Amino acid sequence: MKKKLAMILAGVMTLSLLTGCGEKAETGAEDLEVTENAAEESVESEETPLADGGKLSVMMSSGDYGAGMITQALETVAEGMGITLEFEVIPDDQMLTVTNTKLATGNGGDIILHNFGLTDISEKDLASLDGEWVGKITDTTYPLCVGSDGSVLKAPLGGESNMGFIYNKKVLEEAGVTLPINNYEEFIAACELIKESGKTPVYISNQETWTAQILLLCSMTSVFDGNPELTHKLTTNQVKPAEIPELVKLFENAISLKDLGYINDDYMSATNDMAFDALANGECAFYAQLDSAYSSLNEFYPDKIGDLGMMYIPLWDNEEDGYVLFGTATNYLSIVGNSENLDLAKAFVNKMVSEDGLKVYYDLIPGSAPYKDLTVELNANAFNREMREYAKTWPSLREFNNALYDGEPALSNFYGAFSERIQGMFSGISVEDTLSEWYKAYYADAAALRMEGF
Repeated sequence: MKKKLAMILAGVMTLSLLTGCGEKAETGAEDLEVTENAAEESVESEETPLADGGKLSVMMSSGDYGAGMITQALETVAEGMGITLEFEVIPDDQMLTVTNTKLATGNGGDIILHNFGLTDISEKDLASLDGEWVGKITDTTYPLCVGSDGSVLKAPLGGESNMGFIYNKKVLEEAGVTLPINNYEEFIAACELIKESGKTPVYISNQETWTAQILLLCSMTSVFDGNPELTHKLTTNQVKPAEIPELVKLFENAISLKDLGYINDDYMSATNDMAFDALANGECAFYAQLDSAYSSLNEFYPDKIGDLGMMYIPLWDNEEDGYVLFGTATNYLSIVGNSENLDLAKAFVNKMVSEDGLKVYYDLIPGSAPYKDLTVELNANAFNREMREYAKTWPSLREFNNALYDGEPALSNFYGAFSERIQGMFSGISVEDTLSEWYKAYYADAAALRMEGF
C-alpha cells in the first residue's frame, strides 16, 4: 500500500512556540476519527451562499496528492459549496519549475496548493487575498504570507509543524536508552547501544531529496540565534558557511552518523515510505521527519502508533545550544492572478480557511493550526504534544533560513537548494565541498536579487 506523506520543503519553515491556536491535544488514535457526513455538515452549516456547478483547477505536488487526506479535505469543502475540483498533479521535484513556467505563460489555472516562499515564485502572478482569517494568522506564519507590498498572497492551511526525530519507544527501551538525550556525545552513546542491540540507530532515506536535510535544519539555528553580527556578515557576503566553525562542526556531526555505521545500509535507495515501515515495525530507532507524519503513521500503522514518539535532534556539542524546532504552516493556498474564475476561487479559499473548513482539514490531518483566537477546537496530535512538553524546558526556535532578525526573516534568501546539498553529502561529497556548493547556490540567488555584497 502506498504511503505518501503530504510534506513541505523546509525552506518555508520558521520556528516559534505556538500559543492560542485553540487546538485539541489527543491521547490516542480514536480521538482522530471523523465521519465524512459530519465533515460535510460542518461545511454546509456556513452561511456563505453556495456556488452552483462551479469548477476550479488545483495545481499541487504528487506528494501532497498522494497523501489523499488533503484532497479529501479540499473536496469535502468544495462539495459543500457545489464546486467541482480538478487536480493537476505535478511530480514533487518538478513542482517549482512547472509552477513558474505555467505562471509565466499564463496557464496557471485557478488555485495552487504549495509550500513555496514568496521569493520562489513571482508575486505579480498571484492574487491578493482577504478575509476574516487574515487577522487570525499566527505571528509565526504571517510573515511568510505577505508580499513585498504588504498584500496577503498565501492562505495558510496545513499545521505549523515541528521537525525532529520520530523514535520507536520499544527499540530505545530494549537497547537501554533513556530520554532525554541532551547533546551529540550522549546521542552517539545511545546509537552505539542501539546498534549493539541489533537495530539500526538512524534511518536515512536518501533516494528522496528533502529528508536528510532535516538533521541540519533542526540544529543550525543555534549558530545564528543571538548572533546578529554573524547573520549580517553571511547575508552581505562577508563570511561563507565553510568559515563558520560551529556550522562546520554540525555538518561533521551529521555525516558522522554514516561514517560510524549508525544508518541503514540501503540509505541511498531508501524512501520515506520504507523509513515508516522500519520505524513502525521496530527495525530502527530514529527517523528525522515532521510531526505531520503522525497522520500517515496512524493511518497505516494504527496498532503501532502508540510505540512512537517525537523529540528534538541533538547534534549540538553543548547542551546550552539545544532547542526545540517549531515551524510555520506546512502548506498554503494561493490564487493565480489571471484566473478566469477569480471570484469563485477566492470564495473557495475563504471557505477552506474558515473555521468550518479548518475543522474538516484538521479532523483528517491533525496538527497545530496556523491560526489564533479560533472559536472551535481543532485536532492536534501526540507528536505536537510531546514537542510542546520539551519546549517547556528547552528554547523554541525557528528554522535557520526563516528565523526573524529585527522582525524580518533575514536568511530567507539563503536556502540555496539546501536539501540537494545534504543529499549530496550523504552520497559521498565532503563537508567542505557541501558547504561550498551551498554557498554557490545561494550566492546565485542573492546576486539575482542584487542583494548587498553579491
